Amino acid sequence: MANDLRRLIRELLTEEIATLRAAMRGAVQAEHIRVGTTVELTQFALSVLRRASDPAFAAALREGRIQFVPELSATPPTFVPMAQSANAPFTGAPPTLVTTVPATVPELMKPLITERDIAAVAEGQTRLRIGRRSRLTPLAGDEARRRGIRIERSAK
Repeated sequence: MANDLRRLIRELLTEEIATLRAAMRGAVQAEHIRVGTTVELTQFALSVLRRASDPAFAAALREGRIQFVPELSATPPTFVPMAQSANAPFTGAPPTLVTTVPATVPELMKPLITERDIAAVAEGQTRLRIGRRSRLTPLAGDEARRRGIRIERSAK
């Protein structure tokens, strides 16, 4: 009886590990970028331009195997109206930004999502989008429930 149970556990683990390895080969690579200022955004664009000469990078980018995840800087960007020079002091009221774009939902497109992945989600986030075939460990599910994070499956 015990040998049958061990054999069954080994078979299940072998299947799960094979599934995870296959998913990892085609997994999306997330690159974190900082885009808090126009200088940082320009540096990022130039780095993509340089890397685009590599056929493997260009193909991965076109196929969606590389995704860029913005990390916004802690300090808000400064706004200078076009009519004023950069050296002149700002005299008017700062502009109000209005957007109709919904807030972005953090995404994890890993095959296996752990408690550490859920703990790394920013405080105050109430939603998390995961891959269609992603799996959560039991502790990851517990952490998401504890923090009030709703898990959504992506169509991808």
